[in-house]
Amino acid sequence: MDPSDQADIISNLPDVLLVLIISCLSFKECVQTSRLSKRWRSVYLQTRNVSFKESDFLSPSVYANPISWVRARVAFVDYVCSWVARIDDQPIDTFGISISYPKKYLDVIESLIAFAVRKRVKALVLDFSNPAWTTFHDVNLDELVVEIPQSVYDLATLESLKVGACKKFDPAKLSNLGKLKTVSFGCMVLTNLEPFLKTSRVESLTINDCRELDFDTIKGNMREVAIKNCDFSINCTFHLPRVDILKYSGDLFCFEFDNMNTIISEVEFDFRVLDNNNDENDSTTAEGGMLCHLLNNLLDDGGRTATTLTVCPFLLKMIPRSEHPHFLRLMETKHLVLKTELHPREFNGIRLLLVNCPKLETLTIDLLPPSPIATASSYAGIDPQTYWMQNISYECLRETLKAVVVKNFTGGANELHIVKFFIQSECEHLERVELYMPFDLDEGRKMFANAKSEMLQRSSNRVQVVVHNS
Repeated sequence: MDPSDQADIISNLPDVLLVLIISCLSFKECVQTSRLSKRWRSVYLQTRNVSFKESDFLSPSVYANPISWVRARVAFVDYVCSWVARIDDQPIDTFGISISYPKKYLDVIESLIAFAVRKRVKALVLDFSNPAWTTFHDVNLDELVVEIPQSVYDLATLESLKVGACKKFDPAKLSNLGKLKTVSFGCMVLTNLEPFLKTSRVESLTINDCRELDFDTIKGNMREVAIKNCDFSINCTFHLPRVDILKYSGDLFCFEFDNMNTIISEVEFDFRVLDNNNDENDSTTAEGGMLCHLLNNLLDDGGRTATTLTVCPFLLKMIPRSEHPHFLRLMETKHLVLKTELHPREFNGIRLLLVNCPKLETLTIDLLPPSPIATASSYAGIDPQTYWMQNISYECLRETLKAVVVKNFTGGANELHIVKFFIQSECEHLERVELYMPFDLDEGRKMFANAKSEMLQRSSNRVQVVVHNS
């Protein structure tokens, strides 16, 4: 079919169908459709999902010039106000406003929140965080100037709420919202959370970069919990009997797990914020012990299962340094995801997890950009060229492993060594090795990576090597 014919088919659709189509797009893409024709300039205004995100409307180049940045922000706010004025009489399901340094626009923000409440939206995003904030340490309390009005706490239609960088926020006031299923809190002081979790029906909880937390227990019937870079005091206990997805990123505390779901579909631990100590000492031994205890405790010494387990380079480096790494218990994990730089310091940790995942079916090696220490050719007698040549057998390789997936494959030496190990070892059930190249790989490096993948395929007649060009 000719492309022009396809365009005619879309043009012949009634407005009601076009509105359904654009409502499936992101709001940024929806706005872009207004450039297609005069008809689309009226159709795009009928979308039921509205999200005014500063970063989507401001060109990255304006941030380099303060004057250009101020002018661009004024134009952005003017556009928001004019857009809202034009759609005052139509229904809205989702509404979001995300703008940094909101102090100058408090009146506008107040009117936008009132607009969303008046529309009785189902999903609301109120995010005033600064993109420069990377952890809770960066959060400047003086920049938290927006207060959530009582009308939001009383909005009974809410099913999803995201709040970022607000002051005097009180999650306990949300307890009576019976339809609220998804909440996300970020970049602010977070207190009084436990009463909300105790009484609400929330199924998904996300907490990012929050500080001065006044609770040490996360308890509730959530199915999904994600916590990133938060300011816990010393420890944290999880009581999550229905949790299906658990993700934690940040500092290492004393974590305890009580009354957890027996089978957790997905668990992810990321402690890369700690990955700045390259020396072996008593603290790294203690951290290794805490990480072994974390895994044993989460999985209840074999009584619980994490179907998919994702770990970070820091964990791979530290668990072998535990005073008793052999105390790490066997895990029922079927899919192990290794976020790794493939530095020799991580190799013993990879081996330890392979030993303790005897029922592993899929191994994903997610290659991260190397840190400065990752350029070392060897470490403590571990040579990356020979380490994976050792004739060591693992139960998962003999009995269960079916697929090895490598993300961000470029054909580097360390990548080839470990992939060859799996292809050429006693992996009787291994069916395929999938290699995913980075999307930004130039043509020359793609050719190199393809040549290396062909070399891997020639090394085995039994295992299929599949290359994906992102």
